[in-house]
Amino acid sequence: MRKAWRPHQRHGVQINVRGARKPEWVTANTTNPLRDWDGREHIPRTTYRKTVAQYKATREAFLAEVTAGEHQGNISEIGRAFGATLNALDNPSPFIETVEREELFDALDVLAEEAQAVAGRDLSAARAALIEGVNSIRDW
Repeated sequence: MRKAWRPHQRHGVQINVRGARKPEWVTANTTNPLRDWDGREHIPRTTYRKTVAQYKATREAFLAEVTAGEHQGNISEIGRAFGATLNALDNPSPFIETVEREELFDALDVLAEEAQAVAGRDLSAARAALIEGVNSIRDW
């Protein structure tokens, strides 16, 4: 891999090859929008795992809510729970910087787009309620 990309370095291309992933990891993380966090130097492995677990819990709760009838108050509460958990994870040793914050909100957008595809209707209000819930409590 390094040999193939070395000629492109003079054009500003930077690549960091750390190692191959096992097929099980690839299968489990194909739809994980936070998979790039795995192995980042400033994000502890335990924190990564807890963040992904919270994302999955938020995803499940959001999908269940929008398929059951989309109650904005409940969706805001789902967003607050997501934000509160990440506040707790970020508190002892901060790891959520600008890039991670943007990636977290991108992950919530992916979640909303997935739910919209499943529900087959516009979920802009539900997405806004989820983001509003996160923003109402987040410290990052």
